[in-house]
Amino acid sequence: MVKITIDVIKKLRDQINAYLRIKTGTSYLKMAYKKVLFSVCFVSKKKYFRIRHEDEVNFRPDDLFKKGIDTVKQGNFELFKFIGEKIMWKTIGIDNICLIQEIVRDILQDARFKQWNFNQFIAMSKWKAKRGLPCNKIFMERMRKRIANGEKNIKIPDSGEHFSYVVVNDGPCYKEDSMKSTRKGDYMEFTNIAKEFNMEIDVIYYLEQMVGMCARFISNECFNHCYWIKL
Repeated sequence: MVKITIDVIKKLRDQINAYLRIKTGTSYLKMAYKKVLFSVCFVSKKKYFRIRHEDEVNFRPDDLFKKGIDTVKQGNFELFKFIGEKIMWKTIGIDNICLIQEIVRDILQDARFKQWNFNQFIAMSKWKAKRGLPCNKIFMERMRKRIANGEKNIKIPDSGEHFSYVVVNDGPCYKEDSMKSTRKGDYMEFTNIAKEFNMEIDVIYYLEQMVGMCARFISNECFNHCYWIKL
């Protein structure tokens, strides 16, 4: 079906371009053929992923074509991307007969018991002294206090500079009002320091992030099936 669609669209393109040349007297105005998309999974409004076929039918491309999917956002940790990609490839596979809910459930269950590499928890962020992320401001303020207390292996990045971090389980943190903090910035740590002191990764935090990401794959009942369509 994909091959037939490619051939038909190419013939249609040539016919339309011939007609445009007759009507305009030039070849300036043209219709272009780009790709056939099959299959496509619509996750929610303006969020979808699909396999694209250009000149040849290829159900095993190097990358999926994605739009609005959170896993491709800059700064996400590798584990987040890995789980998201695994769900998408399984869902979009031509031999898949499972609902996306079933795929998400099975992959999350496997993720709970797997041993992950430290590097898969590393995330990137950009430090902005003004109008930056609240969690980054909390984190940098903690780092400044530690520098003031004599820690010498901490380097605050310049404003606009990227830095890598992990979220660690280094005991409870408390806010100024003595209440236990749940703020991400109170549990962030520079990657090099977390490695040097062999800090424990807060796996629960990362699993919660993955659950949130997976929930977005199945958030809309009318879009949660993989649609096999040609465009």
